[in-house]
Amino acid sequence: MPHLCLTLIPSVPVWADGDAVVLDRKFHDGLTQYVAAWPGRVRCLAWRGTTALSGFGAVRARAADLPFDIELLDDHEAITSAHLEPATVVLAAADDHRQLHVAALCRQRGIRCVYVIEYIPETRHQINRLEAPNPFVRWRRDLFLLGRERARRAAFEACDGLQANGIPAHDAYQTHGNCLLYFDTRMGRSSLVGDGALGARLATLQQPRPLQLAFSGRLIAMKGVEHLVEVAARLHARGVACEWTLYGAGELDSQLRARVRRLGLAHIIQLPGAVDFDTKLIPTIQSRCDLYVMLHRQSDPSCTYLETLSCGIPIVGYENRALGGLLRLARVGIGLPMDDIEAVVDALARLHSDRDTIARMSRAALAFARGHAFEDTFQRRVDHLIELAAAQ
Repeated sequence: MPHLCLTLIPSVPVWADGDAVVLDRKFHDGLTQYVAAWPGRVRCLAWRGTTALSGFGAVRARAADLPFDIELLDDHEAITSAHLEPATVVLAAADDHRQLHVAALCRQRGIRCVYVIEYIPETRHQINRLEAPNPFVRWRRDLFLLGRERARRAAFEACDGLQANGIPAHDAYQTHGNCLLYFDTRMGRSSLVGDGALGARLATLQQPRPLQLAFSGRLIAMKGVEHLVEVAARLHARGVACEWTLYGAGELDSQLRARVRRLGLAHIIQLPGAVDFDTKLIPTIQSRCDLYVMLHRQSDPSCTYLETLSCGIPIVGYENRALGGLLRLARVGIGLPMDDIEAVVDALARLHSDRDTIARMSRAALAFARGHAFEDTFQRRVDHLIELAAAQ
């Protein structure tokens, strides 16, 4: 079916530099996977980036050398019917309010429209409470969010299908019909930890050594990173031997480093910053990490959940809707009440003495991740789009 054209409209920007473009690495890898699986042309319609690209890395290439077509919109340019002209199917981002009119445009042109959705209303309002301490500002933003949610629901009524990243979004929006559940991850089958490597790591659990705990992601309030230092301090005060590595960068970086120094925890907490995902982060945690501690204070479907399980590492964290949904499907960690730091400390102290439970959860984590590898996830998503393209 070479005449089929899939047009992707991401929420992440693309940077232009002369005849070259610079793409977020994770987004680039996803696009190339669509190219491999889609039976026709793949096209990307994206807004130009206006700020520096941050994160674990980027891909720079001449636009003409990419295996997909790319068209860039100016920062405040709105998507019009003309932008969608070549498409058979449009895959749009429903978390981006600039795209909520795309379903109506597609319907006018007889184009199939599928939305990707990640955040639920509860998560949006949780983030607002964390980012807007001023009550008046928070109230105005809440009103904006309520209006955008009405527009989002209307867009879902007009589109042909949904792809929900994570259980919270699937639970919230599946009644709109033809809703596919998937779990976001960068981990392909070849990247999953092997049985031998996992067995070697679990064998060391029986040794009298400190637990190796880790976190990776943005160092911001909604990820609960300031609670991690408090958990580490309380465990240290109890005499529970743990060593921590907190990977990532963000607005709380300097504050966390200062607090670690002030509490005298520099000998047990390392802050290496944002490291390369493939060459540094994954090999290191696969060989050395026993548990991930994820105290996310909202329910976004972070790819860190699946990527952590892909390394055979269980998760101890606040039981937001995302982690709670995963724990309904598999015993791959422990969920604890939101903002209950002492409950996290108690759980980690118990696991320090019960390492057989860590081993069981580690094997369950890998087993679950094997059913949701990067390639398999994208193939399911493309199959879903092909079925919709063929439907009358």
